[in-house]
Amino acid sequence: MTRKLDEALQAAKVDAPADGLDRIEPAVWRRIEAMRASREASSVFVPVRIAAVLAALGLGVAAGGFAAAEARHQGRKSLEVAAFSLDARLAPSTLLDGQR
Repeated sequence: MTRKLDEALQAAKVDAPADGLDRIEPAVWRRIEAMRASREASSVFVPVRIAAVLAALGLGVAAGGFAAAEARHQGRKSLEVAAFSLDARLAPSTLLDGQR
């Protein structure tokens, strides 16, 4: 593998560069300007993205609040929560047994 790399480096020394050095810098600056223009175009959608994130956050908070209220309402029977209790509603053994 080292020989192939050495051969490739030697071949690169012999070959003349495809573009002259005087044309490389303007090409780099053109690409930078194109990237800046594409970023400016995508910044138009930032308010839409923010609105979508806020809507998803609000929906998640609302759904979580309703779920917590429902769990509190159903859990008034047993206020104690213990990892090793016999009345664990969400324990795998309880769910597999079918008793709820």
